[in-house]
Amino acid sequence: MAHGFLPASSAEIAHVAQSVRGFLVDWDGCCAIDNQLTESAAAFLQAHQVRTAIVSNNSSNTVDDFLEILGRAGIVMQREQIVLAGVEAIDRAAMEGQVDVMVLAHPRMRAVARNMGIQLNRDEADVVVLLRDTRFSYSRLERAANALRKGARLIVSNPDLTHPGAEGRIKPETGALLSALGSCVNLDAVDMEIVGKPKPGLYLKACRALDLAPADVVMLGDNPATDLAGAEALGMQSLLVRADEPGVLKSLVRETRF
Repeated sequence: MAHGFLPASSAEIAHVAQSVRGFLVDWDGCCAIDNQLTESAAAFLQAHQVRTAIVSNNSSNTVDDFLEILGRAGIVMQREQIVLAGVEAIDRAAMEGQVDVMVLAHPRMRAVARNMGIQLNRDEADVVVLLRDTRFSYSRLERAANALRKGARLIVSNPDLTHPGAEGRIKPETGALLSALGSCVNLDAVDMEIVGKPKPGLYLKACRALDLAPADVVMLGDNPATDLAGAEALGMQSLLVRADEPGVLKSLVRETRF
C-alpha cells in the first residue's frame, strides 16, 4: 500500500496481489518510456489484460495509438480500458457547446478536437484547452494568455511538470506549460479545470470500465503526487512502480490469482 509512497516490500506486494480484483496502471514512467513498453510491463499486461485499465495523464496520444502499441505486444484491451487525460480534456471542451476553442496540443490531438465538431480558433477563444503541446511557442503563449485575460475558461489535461524519458532524460509536461501561463496571468482568477490525476475523474471512469469499486483495485504508478495521492484519496490501494525498476510488476505476475 506504498506507506509514505516508498517502494513496496515483498509482503505488501503479496498482500495486494491476494486482496484486489483489478489493476489501474499508469503509462509514462511506469509501463513505458517514450511509448516503448518495458518487458516487465508487457508481461504484466498480457497476464492481466482483462482486469486492468490504463489510467494515464498522457495528452499527446489517442486511444487508437495505445491500442496499436498494445496490439504489437500481443495485448488485447477494450477502448474503455484506456483512460487518457488528453482525450478526456477534449471531451470536456466538446461539452461546452458551440463556442470558440483554442487547443494548445500536438496536431494529432487538435485533429481529434476538430473531428468531434469543436470549433477551433487560434486567436480568439471562449475556452482554452491546454495539453502537452510539443510545439508550444511564444506566440501560442501570448494568444492563450490574452484569451484567459479576457475571461476564457481554461481546461488543463494534467498538472505534471515532467515525465521520464529514455536514457534518464526528462520530458517537459503540461504542468510546465501551465506554469508559463501562470507567469503571465493570475490563474486564481481564471475559471480553470484540471482533468487528469490526481483528480478523481480518470480513476472512477477506469473503475466503471472494469465494473469494480475503488476499494477493489490497486493503482500502480511512478508519480506519488499524482498517481498514488489521487488513488489513496479515493480509498484505493496503491503501489509505487517505476519502469526502470521492474520487480513489482514481475512479483504481481507471480503472486496474483484471480
